[in-house]
Amino acid sequence: MKILIICSHPDDEVIGCGGAISKHSEKGDEVYICVVSEGVSGQFAGKDAIKTRRSHANLAGKVLGIKEYFFHDFPDVKLDTIPQLEVNKVIESVVNKVKPEIVYTHFSKDLNKDHCIVHDSTLVACRPSKAPFVKKILMYEIFGSTQWLNPNCYVDITRHISKKLKALSEYKTEVAAQTRSIKSIKTLAAFRGNEVNVKFAEGFKVFREVM
Repeated sequence: MKILIICSHPDDEVIGCGGAISKHSEKGDEVYICVVSEGVSGQFAGKDAIKTRRSHANLAGKVLGIKEYFFHDFPDVKLDTIPQLEVNKVIESVVNKVKPEIVYTHFSKDLNKDHCIVHDSTLVACRPSKAPFVKKILMYEIFGSTQWLNPNCYVDITRHISKKLKALSEYKTEVAAQTRSIKSIKTLAAFRGNEVNVKFAEGFKVFREVM
């Protein structure tokens, strides 16, 4: 099975669904990541910062068993300055190349505008008339940014929490932030696990599923 994670910035894939990625990889699924923004220019200047963030992503990908990253260069925290059609086309091209059965993307209600735009463009790229191979779309949460996500789907990541946290630790420029710290992400996983009586879990909202 082919799985596609669509995210705004490098590290969103680990924070939002690193445990699910590890679980998919263990099952033998092929997991691909589409990163829409370079993810650093809002904080750091220069091409070296972009290279560093991508190298961190690739190290995290090795931990989780990701098959391939598709990196794009839209500016960090400025996706609202880009015509929506351009973002749609980038995501659409990856969707058509990978032809995933399951797609993970951002939840629609988020304090980060980049996340909201990627959510909207994902739904355009995955509309049934254009991507009939997509059988399920799941929306993930980014701690400290996503608002009002009440999960209706949980993935038990008890056996995968260590890989999720190891992958997150590879983003060395990011884990110092409170909302992206190892402690915060582990606490959220424990909270979601408590909701469904497992030790650690990730919570998702199902947007569409074809049975």
